[in-house]
Order: sequence, then C-alpha cells, then structure tokens
Amino acid sequence: MGWVLAGIRILAAMRKRGALLQILGLAAMPMLASAADGPWSGSVGATTDYVFRGVSQTYDSGALQLGANYQSPQGWFAGTWASNVDPYPFGVAALELDVYGGIRRPLGDQFNATLSYTHYQYLNDSRPVHYNYDELALSASYLDEVVATVSYQPDSTLYSTLGVANRRASVAYELALRWPLPAAFALNADVGYYDLHKLFGVHYWAGNAGLQYVHRRVTFDLSRFFADSTVNRLFEGASANGTWVLSAIWRF
Repeated sequence: MGWVLAGIRILAAMRKRGALLQILGLAAMPMLASAADGPWSGSVGATTDYVFRGVSQTYDSGALQLGANYQSPQGWFAGTWASNVDPYPFGVAALELDVYGGIRRPLGDQFNATLSYTHYQYLNDSRPVHYNYDELALSASYLDEVVATVSYQPDSTLYSTLGVANRRASVAYELALRWPLPAAFALNADVGYYDLHKLFGVHYWAGNAGLQYVHRRVTFDLSRFFADSTVNRLFEGASANGTWVLSAIWRF
C-alpha cells in the first residue's frame, strides 16, 4: 500500500505545478480486471478525466490510478485502488483510497456471482466534512461480458447545490456490457440508475459507451460519457454528460 500512496503523492505534487499529463487511464472495477499470472496482480493507469457514476471526480482534469489485488484459488479476493481527485473546482485536491474484499463463485459453466465490500477513504482532504463511505455490492455475470450489479451505500455523504447530505443511504443499479470484436478490439457500454432519494430526494441515470483495445497487458479505452439533467442540476460543472475520455491501464 505504501507504493500506491507514494505514487499518488508524486502525482498530486506534479498536478499542483501544472505538469499533470492529460493522457490515458482506466478506472475499472477490481472484480472485472484481468489478473496477471499468479494470485497477486497490480495495475497502473492514467486518464484524461476520472468519471465515477456520471460525475467527474477531477473536474475535466487527468488522474493517475494505481491498484493491487490478491485472488485466492478458492475465489476470495482483496485489494486496494487509489487515484488523485479534485471533487470541487476550488483547488481542493485529495487522494481517494479504496480498500475492498469479497468472494466470487461460479454459477455453472458460464455464470458467476460476486459479493464485495469496499471502503472509500479520502486522504489529505481539507474539507470540514468527512466524505468517507462504505459500499456492499452483489454482481451476477455471464462470461464477464454481461455484468449486472446492485450496490448499497449505507453512509453516503455528498455535497450538491441542494446542500450537504451527511451519512445517508443510497443505492446503485448498474449494467455493464462487453462485445468482443476481431483483432483484440471490443465495444463497451455501461448504464446505471442511482437512487439518491434519501440524500436529495432525486435519482438519475448515467453511463458510457466506447471502444477498447487490448495489447498484451495494456488496455486502451476511448469512451463517451452521458448523464441526465439531474446530474448537472446537482453537481453543475462536474457532470460528465458529453465528455470524451481517453484512457489506458497496464496490468502486471
């Protein structure tokens, strides 16, 4: 974990001096990532915009993202994932560190089920409100090409134009599709419905679609994101509607 935080701190320092490269990255769910040989794997990525559930976490700026994962032969997994974030356009940079664990079980030859827990922690965050939260997710997948996920966040804290919602429950319903193409290409699409009624009395839709190319252990992705008008109403300039994101990730 130390090397993850070290890399993120280096990136944050570069960003403050205006030297952050606006290139390449992928914020993939740990359970969908292709593992390297053996139980241990890692990833290094960069992105022109870190978008999470239709909302830019870096306000149209780039991010460096690092991860480490352990996958046991029995299906248990655990790991960590980190990225620089800038949740508001006020120069309030912070570090997001996600620590997760769970289990993946086969449901026949082509179907799998995954249960995971993730804790989202924001480090070096100067904001007076603590935005750390937890998430419990259940996924069902078909050949890892169709993945349906329901996740529950019991203690979400969010800031929006409607105010601050502190430690309230929210729910996310997401569907991810991957269509393999010849020559190591694939089409990707994701859509999600996000229930924030207990936070702000609203819900919204968001998603993305794009083209992916895999060369050995490096994955390149070009995607266009969309989000409905509620996202812009809640988060103004952080809405990713219409945003193109170029990204790449190296797994080892």
